[in-house]
Amino acid sequence: MSRRPPFTPLPLPSRRGVVLGMAVVALSGRAFPALAEGGVLVVTAVGDLPGFLPREVAPFLAIVMNTAGKNTPGGGQSFVAAGAATPDGAASDRVEWTFRANPYAAGASRSVGPPRSAAGRLFGTHRLISVELRLYRGGRYQAQVFGQVEVQGGRRDADLQTFVSDMTRRILDAAAQ
Repeated sequence: MSRRPPFTPLPLPSRRGVVLGMAVVALSGRAFPALAEGGVLVVTAVGDLPGFLPREVAPFLAIVMNTAGKNTPGGGQSFVAAGAATPDGAASDRVEWTFRANPYAAGASRSVGPPRSAAGRLFGTHRLISVELRLYRGGRYQAQVFGQVEVQGGRRDADLQTFVSDMTRRILDAAAQ
């Protein structure tokens, strides 16, 4: 039985001010051949995403990630929601999204204009969330990407869709290096 060398971290610069940091782990400097060939990755989600019920998050992410994954050089990945692919939710080839709502400062402050409920319906309520995306291949951790985004929430939120696409491209690019 041959023994694999230990993982070594590769530093990568962040591309935008929105992304807090990025870490990639590679197997002795080689690219992951399974990612280059394409394949199916199971999408799981932890935490609350504004505008979605907990059961709706993973299917929404899978739909947006499929579009981004096919348009990424070296991509060709297919994504499927965890509930449809694996009943136990512990697939060996998966991406895990973790959402954390940042503190919200719109408390009992005085405001001038329409009531907050009417303003929320007209203009939408935007929330700042922190996001962590991890990639696992064969049950082993491969890469991780962090970011923050201000979203209104829901399926029609263009900022959220753009952010999910950007995070998908980043994780696939990081894993392909």
